[in-house]
Amino acid sequence: MLNLILSTIIMYYLVRTGDLFKIIRVGKKIFHDFLLSFKKEKQETKGNNNPVEVLKLRYVQREIDKGEYEQILKNL
Repeated sequence: MLNLILSTIIMYYLVRTGDLFKIIRVGKKIFHDFLLSFKKEKQETKGNNNPVEVLKLRYVQREIDKGEYEQILKNL
């Protein structure tokens, strides 16, 4: 019973001051950002499974030179 009374008082205060809507907006933004980061991570993981794409990425990042790139590409 005490929990219900305290919850009611807190909700009344949050609604009265407008803080409840701020909390809802912040929560919505955090949830949206979480979903976007999860989707981005899933796409990055999906794209890196292709060996040719990984090889191109390594060449662009200058981890391997042109000769190594062509030799590995020929072996694939």
